[in-house]
Formats: sequence, C-alpha cells, structure tokens
Amino acid sequence: MIDRSQFQTASRMVQLGNEITKLKNRKTRAMDLTATQSEALRYILKHYDEKELTAADLMEHLRLSQSTVAGVLQRLESKGIVARRPAAEDGRKSVIRPTAKGQEFHEALKQNAVETEHCLLRGMSREEQAAFNRLLQKALDNLRAAESEAR
Repeated sequence: MIDRSQFQTASRMVQLGNEITKLKNRKTRAMDLTATQSEALRYILKHYDEKELTAADLMEHLRLSQSTVAGVLQRLESKGIVARRPAAEDGRKSVIRPTAKGQEFHEALKQNAVETEHCLLRGMSREEQAAFNRLLQKALDNLRAAESEAR
C-alpha cells in the first residue's frame, strides 16, 4: 500500500507551480502577456545583448518543448514584442530580439518578478529563504539528473 507521504512533496510542488503561474498570469494580464510569455520575454531582455538568442536557448531555459516555445514566440511576434531574423551563421535558425515595444516591458517584468518572489518568501527568515532556495535547487538538480539518466 502506498503511503500518502510518498507523493505529498510532488503534489505540493505542482500546487506551488500552479499558484505561481496564476499569480504571474494575474500580474501580466494588463500587459497582454501570459506567465510563460512573460518569462520568455524576461529571458530575452536579459540576454539578447550577450549573444544571438534562438528558440533552442529559450527551450533550455524555460524547459519547454520546441512546439510550445514556437507558439510562445509566434504570439510574442504577432504582438510586436519580439522580432526574428535568420542567424548569420545558419540561416535555418532564427535570432530573437526584443522590439522597442518589447523593451518597454523590461522594468515592469523585473518588478513583477521581485513582487512574486516577495510573495513566495513572505514570513521566512533569511536563513529559511536561503535553505528554501538551496533545497529547490537540489530538487531541480535531482530531477534534471533523472531526466538525463532516462535518455
């Protein structure tokens, strides 16, 4: 017989992810963005000056499938928030850059991220916050290792 405690952590993590997504969707609704679109745009805004960003970069960062990232980029592009052009070294790949309209979202997205983190960590001491972040990273590392082992 399976003990409830054996799946309690995973269940809570799914619930936590869903609550964070709901909060982010509420915060980005006024910008006509979803939580996933806002995360993609935040990543693009943070890194586009460092290197030529591609859909593969977003797939790796967001941990989403190629088809999901393609849909996110298509919607951001249709809203005039990002633009794509062929990569110089490989015309089959597209380089993603924010448009002027997309750059206008930068500060609001950073502020939303800060507010989301404050909400998430509210009531935790500095030590608890550090332990929480350390344990979250360890859990992510474990899941990524399991994914790699499954390949």
